[in-house]
Order: sequence, then C-alpha cells, then structure tokens
Amino acid sequence: MKTRMFVIAVVVALVACGMSTAYSQAPPIDIGAILPLTGAGGAYGPGMQLAMQIAVDEVNSAGGNQFRLHVEDDATNPDQGVRAAHKLIDVNHVKAIVGTWASSVTLAVAPLTQAADIVEMNVSGSPKLSTLEPPGQRTVFRVNATDAALAETVAKALYSQGFKSVTIISNNAAGTIGFGESFRDSFTKTGGTVLSTIVYPDKQSSYTTEVGKALATKPDLYVLSCYTPDGSLVVKEAYQGGATAKFAMPAWCLNDEMISGVGANVAEGDIAFDLVAVSSSKAYQRLNAAYKAKTGKDVFDNVYAVHVYDAIHLLALAFQKAGTTKSHAVGKALIEVSNPPGQEVTSFGEGLPLLRQGKGVHYVGASGPIKFNDQGDMAPNVGIFKVENGKVVLKTVASE
Repeated sequence: MKTRMFVIAVVVALVACGMSTAYSQAPPIDIGAILPLTGAGGAYGPGMQLAMQIAVDEVNSAGGNQFRLHVEDDATNPDQGVRAAHKLIDVNHVKAIVGTWASSVTLAVAPLTQAADIVEMNVSGSPKLSTLEPPGQRTVFRVNATDAALAETVAKALYSQGFKSVTIISNNAAGTIGFGESFRDSFTKTGGTVLSTIVYPDKQSSYTTEVGKALATKPDLYVLSCYTPDGSLVVKEAYQGGATAKFAMPAWCLNDEMISGVGANVAEGDIAFDLVAVSSSKAYQRLNAAYKAKTGKDVFDNVYAVHVYDAIHLLALAFQKAGTTKSHAVGKALIEVSNPPGQEVTSFGEGLPLLRQGKGVHYVGASGPIKFNDQGDMAPNVGIFKVENGKVVLKTVASE
C-alpha cells in the first residue's frame, strides 16, 4: 500500500513538474509599439521607447507572462502608422499595440487593431477617440486626457491668472484642431471672451496671413494649438509682426526645440501646458531611477514616456485578469484593474500574486491613478509651465 501511494505521489509530482515546466516555457506575448521616433513627435518617441522597455523588463522579472516588444516608427504620419500596424499585426502577430502619439495616427491605426481583435493603447487627445466604440465595449484606451478634459482644466487656469480675452490659432491637423475647438467652448463657458478662431493648414512655409489676422484682434493672450514645426513659424512671425501679447500652447509644441528655433528672448514669458507625472508616486520614482540611469535625465520632462510605462503595466495586469488577449475581455479587465475597489498596486509584480488569488487590484502608476471610464478615457493632472530664461519651468499643477 505504501509502495502504491509512493508511486502515485511520484506520478503527481512529475505531472506537476511537467505542467510547471510547460508554463514557464510558454512563448512570450508579442507587444507592438508604434512611436513617433521621427517627425513632429520625434522629441518624445525615443524616451517613450526606453520607458516601455523598462516596463517590459519589470513585467518579465515578475514571473508571470513574458512580454516581447516590437517597435516601429510612425514618423508622426498616419500613412506610416498604418504600414507599421500592418507589419506588427500581420508579421509579428502582436497581441496589443501601444504608444501611438499623434491623434491622426491613432485614428488611422484603430480600425486595424479592432479588426485584429487586439487592444490599442495610445497617448492621443482627439475627442473622436471617445466615440469609436460603444461605452463598456472599449478596445481603444488612451493613457492621456481627452482634448476636452485638458482644455477645460487649462481654460480655468488661464482665466484665473487674469487672461480674459484670447485669440485661438489652430493647426487643422486631427491632433490639434480638436483642442482648439474644445478650448474655445471651455474658455467661453468659464466667462472669457474668444475674439477670433483662426485655423491654418499644416506644413506650410509661412503663416503671415493667419498671423496678421490674429495680431489685429489684440487679445490678452494667444492660444496656439500646434506642433513644434508650425508653431515655431507662427510664434516667430508674430514676434516679427510686433505682437505684444504672449502665447499659451501645449508643451508638446512649446519645448526646448521651439525655444532654440525662435530664440529664448522671443519665447520668454510664453505659457505651456500638458499632463504631468506624479513625481511623488512609487511607480514614478522606480521609473525615473531606471530612466535617469540610462539617459542622465529625469523622465518628468517626457510625460508620454510616463504614460506608456503605465500602459505596459496596465496591459500585463489586464491580460492576467482576463486570462486571454482577446480585445473585449482585455478592455473590460483594463477598466477593472485601473479603478477601485481592489488593493492598490504600483506594478504588475505587486498585482500578480493578488490576481492569482482571485483578488481585485487597482493600479496607481507614475501618471497617478488612471481610472479608465467606459469610454476608455482618464482624468487629467495638468501642469502649467512658463518660459523663464530660456527654460520651460513648471509653475503650478491643476486637476479636473
């Protein structure tokens, strides 16, 4: 009897060992990254790639599903983004695509991920992304604020600083015109006056006609919704035209590249705004230490790198929670692991044992609490910056 029990125990142990070995040797999950390594978003793409790899390394060290990252450059161009998505989906057979920056790229890529039954996680702001799918059936998620949410927070902040009238100057690209429209509505609702809204075509050699119209309105402040190349032209031509009011614009436009291009004296006093990381969070401090060790720079200056870092950890938690990579199941899981109730965790490694025990988790990342809603959107944590002595300096943080 003892011999029989011993044999049974050995067989059970061997089976268990075999199962464990099979699990540990499971192929990695292929994850696609479509990033603006060049083009208008080129100042942010390389840092985003590094942050994603740091997150992937952390996920892989946790002992659960292993991720393998495939990176493609979209050149901040929707056509190139589509080609990148086709390669990742058809050749690399990725189970998710993360990182699209320009709204035009995300809007072009989203139909491909939907058709492939995989989730797409982006850092774009276009309001159109909120209406791609019915509430509760989301497979496209933004680790960023909507243009409307960002505009509302910025409008209130600028109005409270004494700017009562503005003229809006907006690039007509998908990733910029939406913010201009949302800001117009929010600033008016706040009590401010929008003297004029001027829309210009992207990628022109000069904007003197549009700038001339804007200068004639004489506002307290010009609000410029742009990318760095076109925004630099507008600011430089406004200065040459004798503009007295300053500019406020997204920080993805007003950055070191713009200041260098137009001159520090021209940009002095201009205002920038964007989402900011929560530098006191455990996840941020972990990311920043690894990022700074490789670059010598703080990741705080590239909020999109912070966002995609969080996206990778959220994706790993959602895959574990869903038990599949199918898009609608993962989409439901993303909402669950990003919202209370559930134990607060700051990484996949912290959440994995809890999920294996059937417990709920709530991810609080380097961006702060994500809290996806049914539209796949999150609330903003907005920094208001000012150019001082040629540097973009954080002045205050505002929340929705």
